[in-house]
Amino acid sequence: MDKYTEIHEKLDFLLEDHGVKFDDSRLDKQTLHSLHVKADKLLKAHKCTIPEGDESVGALQPKLDMLISGHGKRFDDSGLDLKNLDTVIEKLKVLTDAHGEHRKD
Repeated sequence: MDKYTEIHEKLDFLLEDHGVKFDDSRLDKQTLHSLHVKADKLLKAHKCTIPEGDESVGALQPKLDMLISGHGKRFDDSGLDLKNLDTVIEKLKVLTDAHGEHRKD
């Protein structure tokens, strides 16, 4: 599975778990734009202000950090490359795990 597909699967899970209906059929899922659109939808579901920025991997980081913090979790990315999709995947794992923990309650 390529990185974009893995990221979209995690974002789709989180959107669905928040009850957000989202039609991504018009998005090119192999673009950073598509990842930002979904991250922004998650931020709106959490009633967060969407941070300004371009559509780079680095600009996804503060969005994911806000979501992680909003779930009461922490993630130390100080040793990671914030311009790499692998870092996005690691942060999304924290978020999907947080949702799994919530379901166990």
